[in-house]
Amino acid sequence: MKYRWIALSLMAVAATASADVQVNFVQPEKFSDIKDNHGFKRLELLQDIEAHLVQQAEKRLPGRDVRINVTDVDLAGEVEPFGRHMQWLRVMRTVTLPTIVFNYEIREGDKVVQQGEARLRDMNYQDGFYGYAGGDALRAEKRMIDRWFKEEFSPKVAVAR
Repeated sequence: MKYRWIALSLMAVAATASADVQVNFVQPEKFSDIKDNHGFKRLELLQDIEAHLVQQAEKRLPGRDVRINVTDVDLAGEVEPFGRHMQWLRVMRTVTLPTIVFNYEIREGDKVVQQGEARLRDMNYQDGFYGYAGGDALRAEKRMIDRWFKEEFSPKVAVAR
């Protein structure tokens, strides 16, 4: 009996190790908003979003292959000239919602177990607790991603499907 549990544990570790999460940004130069505080497009912001998507997929979907194709990103707030010296700042307003649009596919081996499209948008991004440091420029987007993964892939949702 004890050896059976050990074998099952090793199989679970092997399945987790073989999981693959890939994030692809489709035409990022056309995304709605990935500007920094100087008004310039910053493609490196996408690396932070990619890392967070990978982290959440590995956490919520262990042992599965996940493909995510991001088709648009609109960060919370808008970069605007501000003040007497017209410095560029990201100004947060209730109407400047963070949005991420993507399609995804989840596989177990060669079999597609789930696929779909998602349009994440947080209408209350200025309210509540983030769970990320105040200096994290993508805290609203990360919270939005966290919520989607939790809602989409929680155990009770998986049972209902």
